Amino acid sequence: MTFFLKRPYILALLIALALGAWLFSGHASVEQQSEAQKQPTATETQTSTSVMQVRVREQKAKPLTREIILTGRTAPLRTVLLRAEMDARVIQIGAVRGARVKKGNLIIRLATDDRALRVKEAQALVKQREFEYKAMQRLSKKGYQSQTQIAEALTLLESAKTQVEQAKIALNNTVIRAPFKSVLVERQVELGDYVSIGDTVAELMDEDPFLVVGEISERQHHQLKLRQIAKIRLITGQTVTGKITLISARAHTETRTFDIEIQISNPKGKIAAGMTCEIRIPLEKVYAHKVSSALLSLNDEGILGVKTVNNENRVVFYPAKFARATAQGIWLTGLPKQLRFITVGQGFVRPGDLVQPVLESEIALKSF
Repeated sequence: MTFFLKRPYILALLIALALGAWLFSGHASVEQQSEAQKQPTATETQTSTSVMQVRVREQKAKPLTREIILTGRTAPLRTVLLRAEMDARVIQIGAVRGARVKKGNLIIRLATDDRALRVKEAQALVKQREFEYKAMQRLSKKGYQSQTQIAEALTLLESAKTQVEQAKIALNNTVIRAPFKSVLVERQVELGDYVSIGDTVAELMDEDPFLVVGEISERQHHQLKLRQIAKIRLITGQTVTGKITLISARAHTETRTFDIEIQISNPKGKIAAGMTCEIRIPLEKVYAHKVSSALLSLNDEGILGVKTVNNENRVVFYPAKFARATAQGIWLTGLPKQLRFITVGQGFVRPGDLVQPVLESEIALKSF
């Protein structure tokens, strides 16, 4: 200690050397730490080079017939309201409600009253006018009757014949018959009722052929044409085919839809009017993929579609173009015929990402 007190410069030199060594050691440790931070660890290197693993399903497109599917209802091709053409009382009922009638079958008979007598009276008048006309013709040959008088007699004869026809028509109008083969839907009168001219007495419906009516959208209107085949599935499970007989040229103001009518056969009358049915109208054939609706996702632009993996194992997004939707899945068109759809992990990858695809079939074999 006395030595350093006698020589203080030596103590100062030692302190300076110690301080420099300490500073140098701190700088070296900082450089080593920075170098260590710059160099990635083995785990980081492995993580940076790893890719997302997704499960894919490889499938080929299948031929599919595009269809327009509508909900419709059955309806008669024609119905008719039978009306009374005279004032009379109902004296006979020819058919009950729901009965199937043939053309000419009696529906209602009205009281004739004095109409039969009027026919006989008019017929008797015709005979009288014929006698008068022939008598004038004989007198005319002898020069006792003019041509004017003969023409007048002929006019009276024709008028009498007209009265006969009118009386017969009035008598025939007392019998109301079925104008065609049909079913009696409604009968508005009963025995003893009094009807006036124009009163509805019965409603008849033609059962064969029958109609299926529905409505199509503005986009579907140009896709259809007359005589095109349509398949009908009734709510009872029965299926029939028919042809389009009407495509309306005017849309409904409220719904902007067009009426469509399809004529079908109903020989035994098993199809009733007003039944709900499904209408399928086949269009062109296309190739489509059947996928689950769970595979659909939105891209950054908000477009709905499916994510697939190409040959370079990169994610490719295809917008969804729907051809048909069923309870088992949806059919998409406009896609390549062979694709690998991402079934698990599509929510964690974006288009263009490099992924590691694993086939569902391989996973199934490993689990087995």
